[in-house]
Amino acid sequence: MDKLDLSVIILSYNTKDITRRCLQKVELAKAYCEKKLGSNIKIIVLDNASEDGSASMIKQDYPNVKLIVSKENTGFSKGNNIAIKKTNTPFVLLLNSDVYVQEDSLYKTVAYFRVNLNCDVLGTRLNYSDGRLQPSAGNLPYPVNIITWILGLKSVLFVPAFHPVKKSYFSKAHRVGWIMGAFFAFRRKVFEKTSGFDENLFMHMDEIEWCKRIKKIGFKIWYVPQVEAIHLHGASTKFDLSASFLNELKGIKYYLKKHYSLLYYPTKLFLILGLILRIIAFSILKKKERARVYWKGLGIV
Repeated sequence: MDKLDLSVIILSYNTKDITRRCLQKVELAKAYCEKKLGSNIKIIVLDNASEDGSASMIKQDYPNVKLIVSKENTGFSKGNNIAIKKTNTPFVLLLNSDVYVQEDSLYKTVAYFRVNLNCDVLGTRLNYSDGRLQPSAGNLPYPVNIITWILGLKSVLFVPAFHPVKKSYFSKAHRVGWIMGAFFAFRRKVFEKTSGFDENLFMHMDEIEWCKRIKKIGFKIWYVPQVEAIHLHGASTKFDLSASFLNELKGIKYYLKKHYSLLYYPTKLFLILGLILRIIAFSILKKKERARVYWKGLGIV
């Protein structure tokens, strides 16, 4: 097999211990892949102005890792764009610091790109730390499936789910609309043709918006469950998933205005309705914190 080169990019933000564990796993996977394929794999960490000593730990414990220290928190989109521009390898993997790859994850990723020339972007099966499946791919959002999502209609005939939850969707390799940015592998030409993430999106919906442009020019995005990793999900936000939901709403608003500007305001009415229904439902269930999050959402859409 020909020599295949891969750059693994990890963004670090106040997750020193988790980042250390992530790098341990990546180093093992790197050694395995290089042994199996003879690949030359680079590991790059961009530290987004962490205040917990992450940069010092990386510099001391992982001297072979290329460390980029940012003076400010650039966010997911800008940070990854900066790091990608520092690479020259034909394949790039964006990996969250709270993702723990398996020993064969990098090998299987590179091998899959090799055998499936129809795959330009690759996402993996992500599992929670307890082994449960974490949905990590879906169909591109558009006004109708955004409406069914906010209204809690998980299965509607002829409407491809924005956030599919059926296990069958994640049981085999197939083309999808988007993959989660926690494990986002791609051929370099994808970045060269699309210029990467839209930096107006600080975090959340950024990978989905990029996938929208990736697919628009004909590249193929695949979900490949044969590649697996553990995703702690939310470590950099101290597992405050309410912040994730609110940031997703901000991203959806931006996404709709950018790609479906004429339909934004009609869709907005349904977003408001869906949030109000959630506020009522969780208030009745006496889940005040959840209701409060959806109340905050009304100020976003």
